This record gives sequence, structure tokens and C-alpha cells, in this order.
Amino acid sequence: MTGSRYGEITVSEHETQMIEAIGADATGLRATMEWTGDRFYHYIDWVAGDKAFRLLDSVEGDDKTEWPPSPAVQQLSVERRTQMRSVGLLVGMAGNSHWSISVENDPPQRLLVFDVACRVAGDPGPLGSQYKSRVPIKIIDSIEKIAECSVAGRKCYIQIESTGRGEVDQLDIKGLDVNITPTEDPESWPATVRWKYRIQG
Repeated sequence: MTGSRYGEITVSEHETQMIEAIGADATGLRATMEWTGDRFYHYIDWVAGDKAFRLLDSVEGDDKTEWPPSPAVQQLSVERRTQMRSVGLLVGMAGNSHWSISVENDPPQRLLVFDVACRVAGDPGPLGSQYKSRVPIKIIDSIEKIAECSVAGRKCYIQIESTGRGEVDQLDIKGLDVNITPTEDPESWPATVRWKYRIQG
């Protein structure tokens, strides 16, 4: 651990790390980043006290996949911003592309915000973030790009967030498969493609 009281950074080689967005009633969300194979995958639990109910698992590729279904990240650090707020920073690469993810929590709102970017050297293959839902999930607002699921009587939501470029990214549900796909189309390469989404419970 290094830094001031709220500036500490935990650097992890392959160590499991968690970021929680737990409200005052001891319910909320927990993102767990866990090393599997050659990269970190993550899963989202809805938490009620000492009980945890799995909501989502990220769908990952392997070392032979140049364009994995979710960002390929191999390095992780967690920084405490305030007494309640933290951010997980993940970076990695596959093929000639470099990915980064920030995961920020908002405990009072029971909210996790994922901000993802890929620096693409040349004409890209498919980009995005893919999850497998453990519970039934459906789109409830196709304009605002919001999906809803329920666990233990609590409704949870996935929503696309703006990256400020005036475009709306795609949120698609097929059965239990959740796909978040950027719509940004740079005029030339290399370029950085970014997408952002929130999970709230």
C-alpha cells in the first residue's frame, strides 16, 4: 500500500480484488476481479448482508483470440478515493490492441460504473463487453438502453452511459447473453474506441 489515507493504491499481480457499492441497508453490488488463465475476468454479485447472489459473469477470450468478447486485461490496481469511493484500474492487450477499464463505485446509489477503452492499431475486429446473466434479463427501454433483472426481490439495471461524443452505444440481450457494443467509428486508424455503462442494484 502506498500514498495518503485516501490515496492508497493496492497493486495486484494475480490477486483477487473486489469493489463494492453497498448501501446503508447492507444491500448493493460487488464487482470481483479474479485471475483466470492469462487475464482477469470479473463477476457481479448482488449482496444482502453476508449473502451474495450472482448476477453477471464477464465472457472472456483466450491467448489465441485477437478480438476477445470482453477486454483482455492482465494488470489490476485498486485506488481508494474517499472513505467510501474506490476505483479499479485494469489494463492489458491482445493482438496489437491495448485495453483499459476503470470500475468506479457509488455506495449510496448502489452503483458500479465501467469506463472502457481500446487503442486499436489497425482496422478492428468486434469490440465490446459481453456478460452471461445468471438470472432472466430483458430490455425495458430501447431508447435509453436499459436492461432489467431481478434477484431476491430486488431489481437491478444495466444502462449505457454517454461518453460525450454524441453517439449511443448498443445494449443487446439474447437469452442470458448481454452484449455492450460501441458504435464509434473513427475515420482513420490507429484510434481509441471508448464505451461506458453502469450497473445499479
